[in-house]
Amino acid sequence: MTHRQAAQFWNENAEAWTILARAGYDIYRDHLNTPAFFDILPDVEGLSGLDIGCGEG
Repeated sequence: MTHRQAAQFWNENAEAWTILARAGYDIYRDHLNTPAFFDILPDVEGLSGLDIGCGEG
């Protein structure tokens, strides 16, 4: 598979992935990755930030 084919599959799947992630089917992100990420952050109370994330990614 070429990188262009992989990108095409990824883009074609984006809408379905968004629907499923928002419906709670991204178990690893919701129950493992996100809590672990927040655990390693320093105290940010009172600070400003810029989120340049990639949506459901």
